[in-house]
Amino acid sequence: MYDLENIWNFDFMWDNFFFLLKVVAPFVMIIIAILGVGLLIKMVVGAVKEARK
Repeated sequence: MYDLENIWNFDFMWDNFFFLLKVVAPFVMIIIAILGVGLLIKMVVGAVKEARK
């Protein structure tokens, strides 16, 4: 019978997952920051428009 323990090597899987997370996280944070700033600007513009009525 083959040694199936090597197929489900969770240490290897978690190491790859955390490596991908470290690589992708900065780009995700940049996208979230851009969306957050856009939403904030939209709210400020809406409040200014509402105040001028």
